[in-house]
Amino acid sequence: MAPFARPLRRASQPPSIEESSMAVQNTRRSLLVQGTRVAALALTPGLALTQPRPLAEAALVTPGPGSAVSFIPELAVKIGADRAEGVALRLRFVSGGGVAIREIDDDNAQFGVFGLPAAMQANLSAPRFVALAAIENRALLSLMVRSDLKGVVRRVEDLRGRVLGIHSNSLSTSTTGHQFLMLVLREHGIRPDEVRFVAAGQSWDTESSALQSRTADAIVTEEPFGLRLSLEGLAYPLVRIGHVDDPGTLPGEKVLRGTLIAKRSLVAAQPRLAESLVRVMQRTLAWRKTHTASEVIGALGLAGPEARPFLTMLQQYPQQFSDDGKFSAVQLAQTEEFFRKSAGDSPEAVAYRLESMLVDRWAGRKP
Repeated sequence: MAPFARPLRRASQPPSIEESSMAVQNTRRSLLVQGTRVAALALTPGLALTQPRPLAEAALVTPGPGSAVSFIPELAVKIGADRAEGVALRLRFVSGGGVAIREIDDDNAQFGVFGLPAAMQANLSAPRFVALAAIENRALLSLMVRSDLKGVVRRVEDLRGRVLGIHSNSLSTSTTGHQFLMLVLREHGIRPDEVRFVAAGQSWDTESSALQSRTADAIVTEEPFGLRLSLEGLAYPLVRIGHVDDPGTLPGEKVLRGTLIAKRSLVAAQPRLAESLVRVMQRTLAWRKTHTASEVIGALGLAGPEARPFLTMLQQYPQQFSDDGKFSAVQLAQTEEFFRKSAGDSPEAVAYRLESMLVDRWAGRKP
């Protein structure tokens, strides 16, 4: 036997006192090392052992689903951008910006993504809403006419005496789509009392139903619904802004529509939550920029007749959405012009300053 070597112990043989003592010492030494590491970790800045931070609940209201306005909030939830910023985002879909305003006023939602001009209109009576981030770069709005009227309605002037569908399910509330329609009518010399308005909603089901049932002769719509109405032969465009064939003659047509909106009181009371929502939007906008249109469609889970027009919209108008959520000086000026002209240059609209409702400390500005 080699010097100092211990004799082999049989498996059935109990450990010696010496072996038991060594095992206890090794266990103590291991526990001491682990304890030292934990203590060092706890004392190292940024490396402390912490529990995952609970997600902040936030309800966001937006016209949709499936609209260009609701696209970024829907995508945010699908790709987990909300949870990445510590927020559990719950979406509420409504039939227009006017209804979204009412939902926020009634405390059914803390935030909204809808048309900035609609929030401006609401602020005329009570200046309570603020804009936190720009979501869209261009508003793809259309006035679509029922297909069976193609030989009859060739100009905007031919709409006199016709029934026109607008977004909101309450004609007493204002939406950006309604403001767009009023601007088109005014530019062509048609008074509001020369047409009749009905609610057509702001989803594919409600808009297509208004045309198929002949409830409306023409409707205000947006992409991807306008594309789908054309593809399915339900309607044809009479006036469009933001599109490739747009003549660019409508005042303020580069209006900022899709915008992250909240009450000023909420931003003052919960600034961290407001900042988190801005970060969610920015994260989602950045994700969209680095992914193909097909990848976006896949992330949304769209298929069949819904997928084709949405894919076409994303491919034809890659600059439709903001890259970073920043407010553009050019776009803000266009928005004020759109707001004034759609209101017929009323004294209240002319006097209103968009600057008064901008909270840009998180999203930022650009030319």
